[in-house]
Amino acid sequence: MPRRFFFLFALGAGLAACADERPTPFEPQLARVPGELGEAPPFEVYSQNVYLGGDTGPLFTLNFSDIPAVMAATNRFWQEVQQSNVPERMAAIVDEIEARRPHVVGLQEMLRFVVVQGSTPVGVLDLLALIEAEIASRGLPYVTEVVQPATSAALPLAITSTGLRALSFTDRLVVLRRSDVTLTSEASGLYAAVAPLGPVTLKRGWARVSVNHDGAPHHFVTTHLEVQALRQVQAGQAQQLLGQVLAGLDGVVVLAGDLNSDAAAQPGDVSWTDTYDRVRAAGFDDLWELAPPANLGDGFTCCQANDLRNAVSELDQRIDFVLVRPSTPLGGGHGVGRGLHRIDVVGDEAADRTAGGLWPADHAGLAASLRTTRTE
Repeated sequence: MPRRFFFLFALGAGLAACADERPTPFEPQLARVPGELGEAPPFEVYSQNVYLGGDTGPLFTLNFSDIPAVMAATNRFWQEVQQSNVPERMAAIVDEIEARRPHVVGLQEMLRFVVVQGSTPVGVLDLLALIEAEIASRGLPYVTEVVQPATSAALPLAITSTGLRALSFTDRLVVLRRSDVTLTSEASGLYAAVAPLGPVTLKRGWARVSVNHDGAPHHFVTTHLEVQALRQVQAGQAQQLLGQVLAGLDGVVVLAGDLNSDAAAQPGDVSWTDTYDRVRAAGFDDLWELAPPANLGDGFTCCQANDLRNAVSELDQRIDFVLVRPSTPLGGGHGVGRGLHRIDVVGDEAADRTAGGLWPADHAGLAASLRTTRTE
């Protein structure tokens, strides 16, 4: 999310809280591979930065001792969030889940907003609750497996006769698991590298589910790294991701999420960091490059206008990824071969916009079908 990032003014102890033609699910293609024992059934994933719904960028220029200015900016931000029609957008994301039925889903920027009057909650807007309700109403076979909170803070909305009214919100990473997928373990956490900005500390995290797929361990890790403007913080997070979170996982490892590192940029560009190159150097293949060329476009996933109302897509950066590290145990395992996969950018076409004319999120999502080869 390179054009915005959380700069959240903490206020008050205890306030921080909380009709187009859809693609059919990927079909297994089990043709034999010369020199191999054949393909395993595809492992299917979906990753999406769902977008909090408003632009926090104007908060950067505020004098935080100027309470009226802070309140005005907070009200503008909260109005933007509400105008982004969050329920309609979350339904569009569930449309993709329903159409594709991936084994696991990684969601970033799953905000929970609470309006608090004094110490009493008087309104809640919870992106995860909306998605869970939509999934339940359609009878889809998904469970919420991991929820990892990150930055949490509160901003003032008004000073009233009954006390302070504030907007409290918490960023979260979420992993959904299809209920027929066998879970073997799960984990999540926060990165040690953080960004202290005045009274607020910006935090990012990661979440993992490990499953048994075709008799082999598959580990799905989703993350949302810090923005390029804070590249030193991002570098520390990437180091921990590679050195601790992903290290030692035996099996196929899938890293999916918003790395805020533009693979389509060059050193010196504002959107570039070396994180993408470091992940590749650590043994991860970029599924966008492995998939058949006929399926490839530019792969851009970021970013639409802040209000999501731009008529023509403005995506011009490739910062969201599905990256794969194959298992290579002695005596065999599951390898990853070129041309065995499919990956689609989703939510980037005009037909994907909601009935109200909004893009589902400021990022496009990625839906991928990973076809590993049996080598044992």
